[in-house]
Amino acid sequence: MDVGFREKKRIERHIYSVQGFIKRVILTLTALVAVSSVVLFLLLYLPLKTELEKSLMDNFEQVSFIRYASLQNHMDRDLEGARSLSSRTVIQNAILEYRNGDMDMDELMAATQLRYEDGAKALEYLIRAERFVDGTIIASYISEEYKEHSCTTDDRLVKNNEISTALCLVEDHSYFVVLSPLLSEGQVLGYDKLIFDLSGQIHTLHTDTIKTELIAQDEFAGLISGATLMRRSDTASLFCKEGFYHQAFHMQDNTHFVSKQSEASLLDPVRRLSQQTLLVGIGILLSFTAAVYFLVIQYAKDELKDSHCTAMDAMSEANTDPLTKAGSRRFGEEFLSTAFEVFQKGETSPAVLLFDIDSLKQVNDTYGHSVGDLVIRSVAGAVQMSVRSGDVLLRWGGDEFIGVFAGLSKENAMPFAKKLLNAVSDLQIETGSKAIKPTISIGISFFHTDDRNFIDAVNRADRAMYQSKAEGKNRVHEL
Repeated sequence: MDVGFREKKRIERHIYSVQGFIKRVILTLTALVAVSSVVLFLLLYLPLKTELEKSLMDNFEQVSFIRYASLQNHMDRDLEGARSLSSRTVIQNAILEYRNGDMDMDELMAATQLRYEDGAKALEYLIRAERFVDGTIIASYISEEYKEHSCTTDDRLVKNNEISTALCLVEDHSYFVVLSPLLSEGQVLGYDKLIFDLSGQIHTLHTDTIKTELIAQDEFAGLISGATLMRRSDTASLFCKEGFYHQAFHMQDNTHFVSKQSEASLLDPVRRLSQQTLLVGIGILLSFTAAVYFLVIQYAKDELKDSHCTAMDAMSEANTDPLTKAGSRRFGEEFLSTAFEVFQKGETSPAVLLFDIDSLKQVNDTYGHSVGDLVIRSVAGAVQMSVRSGDVLLRWGGDEFIGVFAGLSKENAMPFAKKLLNAVSDLQIETGSKAIKPTISIGISFFHTDDRNFIDAVNRADRAMYQSKAEGKNRVHEL
C-alpha cells in the first residue's frame, strides 16, 4: 500500500513536471513570438510601411504630373491648330485683296467661309471659331457640340502679333480660348478667335481611382483651406483633405489643374501588406522568419515596379505622337534644347532636317482628312524605315516633321536627305479611286556657334524647306 502511494506521488510529480515543461515552452514561445513580433514590427514593418507610403505618394505625384503634362500637350496642339488655321495662304490672299480694294466685304465673306469651315473642322475639340477683319466676322464655324455659355475672356485676350490665350470654366465645362493673329509680312490682317472644349480631354485622363479637373482660384482656395499640406512649390501643391489626396498645378488665369485620389485606394497596397504580414508572420514566424522577410520585400518591389512601369508608360504616351508614333512636339523641344546645350559644350552639331508633305491640303480637300492622315502616317513610316535606330523623328505640327541625326556630317547630309526623298516618292498609297504618290520638301541646317538656341537652327531649316518648295517641291536645300 505504501508502494502504491509512492508510485502515485511519483506519477503525479512526473505529470506536474511535464505540465511545467509544457507551460515553460508555451511561455517561451509566447515570449519569443511577442519579442519577434515587436522586433519585426519596429525593424521591418514600420520602415517598409513608411517607404512604401512615400513611394506611393511619389508615384501619385508623378502620375498627376503626367496627366497635367498631357493636358498641356493637348493645349499646345490646340495652339498649333490655331496657328495652322490662321496661316492658310489662300484665305490670307483674299484678305489682302480686300485690303487693296480688289474685293468688297461680301465678296471676302463668300471667298472665305467654306475654306474656313473646312480648316476648322480638322481641329480636334474645336467647338467654335470666328475670323475677324476690321471688327467684322467674315467667317465662322460652330460645332454641333457647341452650347451657348456665359464664358467671357475678352478682357484677358491681347490683340497684337502674338497668340493670346485664356482659360474659362463654366459649370461642368472647361474652355480654352485662343486669339490668333492673321499675319502677312509682319502686318496684322485680322484675328481668329477659337474656343476649344477641354472637358473631353480632361475626361480621358480619368481612371477608376484618379479623377482630374480644372478649378478656379476661389474654389481652389476653399479646397485647400483646412487641408493638411504635405508638399508645396511655386507651381504645385500636394495636400490631404477629408480622406482624399490632391495634387494641384497652377495654370494661367488663376486656374488650377487638380488630380484627386482617395486615401483608401492610394494606400491600399499598404493595407494589403499589413494583412499579409500579420497572417504570414504569425503562422510561420519561428521556422520561416527569413522567408517571410524576403517575401515581403519582394512583394514591395513588385508593387513599386508596377507603379514605376505605369508612370513610364504614360510619359511615353505623352512624348509620342499618336498618329505617326514619332516624337511629340513637347518631347522634341526638350530633346533639341538638350542637344543644343551639348553642342555649346564643344560637341559636333547634329543635322537638323525639317520637311513637310507637298500639297497635303489638296489631298485633304480631294479625298478627306482621313486619307490625309493616312498619307501623313505613311510618309512618317517610310522615313522611319530609312533612318538609323538612334536617329530621332519628331512630328512638329500638322504635316511638318523634324529629324535630328547625330554624327551626320555636312558632306553626307545632302545625299542622306535625297535618300529620304526617294524613300517617300517610292510610296504608292491606294485610296480606292486613285493612287497617291506623295513627295516631301526638305530643309537642312546645323547648330551655329552664334545661335541663341535651337530655334535658330529650326528656323534656318524652315527657310531652306520653303526654298525647296519654291524650286519645285520634292527637293532638298541647305542653309
